[in-house]
This record gives sequence, structure tokens and C-alpha cells, in this order.
Amino acid sequence: MSYAPPFGTKNNTGITVDTLIREINRLGKTPSCIGIDLTGSERRASGMCILKGQNARLSLARSDEEIIRIIDSAGTGLVSIDSSLGLPAGRCCVNDSCECRKHGIMRESERILRKRGIRIYPTLIKSMQQLTMRGIRLAGVLRDNGYEIIESYPGGTQDILNIPRKKTEPVHLMSGLSDMRITMYADRERIVHDELDALTSALVGYFYLSGWYEAVGNSTEGFLILPDLSAVDKEKGSLLEH
Repeated sequence: MSYAPPFGTKNNTGITVDTLIREINRLGKTPSCIGIDLTGSERRASGMCILKGQNARLSLARSDEEIIRIIDSAGTGLVSIDSSLGLPAGRCCVNDSCECRKHGIMRESERILRKRGIRIYPTLIKSMQQLTMRGIRLAGVLRDNGYEIIESYPGGTQDILNIPRKKTEPVHLMSGLSDMRITMYADRERIVHDELDALTSALVGYFYLSGWYEAVGNSTEGFLILPDLSAVDKEKGSLLEH
């Protein structure tokens, strides 16, 4: 089932998925990426998106095995995961009772985003610990299987693209993504917000493939990938569709 753009708040950056695809193709790469809006437990479904060209196939998956099966069947080498994929410098684990707790719960990437006014949870706040462990574990398995893994943050990306986050009103998030000329497909009648965040994560992969991205953080804790609109404006402004 395909979904037409609903009425609502639109992305107003002038960037569409066609803009990104043209640059990705120009660089000799393939416009495809899998986005995962990962949950901390297999009891809650994770959002999945297979983005190829302009088409986004949305679904839900619970177990790591199901997630890996979807990735293996997609035929793309880049996976963008909405989860912390590294620990704060000096931390050896997520446990609050460990001696390493003295090194804190935040990474450099989170401090930078907070200074910019972008809301983000610390990697090892209590509610994020299980998710962080799962993200690191899953990323390790996928890297061992030959996939390139990047860390994404849908909320921050939506802020940068001037698209309302899902907690504001999911229909506006869907509208903003559709306005980027992405065609969404799903087997169910109703697309849920976890799938839209997975699509946003996959879209981050397109910015990464195009070279129009910013890597926030450091090599010790890991980098968070975000769209860099200044790079688009400076290097490829003539491609922007107004």
C-alpha cells in the first residue's frame, strides 16, 4: 500500500530526495540505505525502513534476528541506526554501580547538540541504558557481516530539516517527509511514528552518501551523523529546488 502526502506542516528547506539522489549518483554510489528506529527491548517493535531511490518500504520488527533478516534481504550495504553506538569516554559498561560511573553518562556529541538547542537524551541515562547496549551489540554483529554502520538521530535531523518531530503530531512528520518526494509503502493501513523515525534515519544515510553531512562527536565515543545544510548550500546550491 502506498501513501500520498497528507496535509500538514511541510519541509521548507528546498531539499528533496531527488537532490540527494543526483549527488549520490554523481559520486558513483548507490542511493540506498536501511534505517532502524531501535527499541531497547525485543518486546517492543522497532521501526524499519528500506530506502531505495525515492521509495521507502516501511515495516516493524521485534527480534534482532528479524531485523538482521530484513537487512540481509534488502541488498544494501549501509545501515543507519537510531541508537547510541558508543559509550562515554572512560566508561566500560552501562551499569550505574560500576566504578566507571564517575566518567558520566553523556558523550561529546550529546553535549554539542544540547548547546545548539537540539533536545537529546544522554547515552547512559537510566531509560537509555538497555537501548545503548542493544545498539552497540547489533551494530557489532552487522559490521562483522560486512555492513557499514552509522549512528543517526531522527529528532535532531527533523529539527535541522524544519520538520516537526513525531511527538508534536505524527501526521506533520509524515507530511514533511512526503514533501521531500519520498514515496512510502507499508503492508498495514496505518504507518506508525517508529516507522517514520526509521525513514528519517535512512534519509540521514542519503546525506552521508552524498557527502552533505556532519559527524558530531569523536573517535573514542563514536560519531553521530547529521545533515549539513550549509554544505548543500555552499557546494551544490544550484541543485536546490525552490
